[in-house]
Amino acid sequence: MVNCTIERKHTADAVHCDSGLSVQLKRAAHSTMNKMPGKFNGQVPVLMSGAGHDAMAMSHLTKVGMLFVRCRGGISHSPDEYVLDDDVWAAGLALLHFLDQHLTSDHMSS
Repeated sequence: MVNCTIERKHTADAVHCDSGLSVQLKRAAHSTMNKMPGKFNGQVPVLMSGAGHDAMAMSHLTKVGMLFVRCRGGISHSPDEYVLDDDVWAAGLALLHFLDQHLTSDHMSS
């Protein structure tokens, strides 16, 4: 016989990413990819994520959005996760582009 006790330690509802931030992140990624050497097919994929990201904890404070870096075989959050340096670089540049656009537009409206 096996006895089991289940005690809930944390509950967090899933949250939706802000559509405006998502559009801005996609534009930043697209712009960055167009500037990078190599072949780019013109499409920036949009992913649905069901993972429990920090967005769940932060959504009551601010809008949330996510920028994903592709992983070999789609494996993430695992010791088998592997990303190319160029993909990390591209994501970093996209984030910088997003911040530059966001900070510039916020600063201009002040």
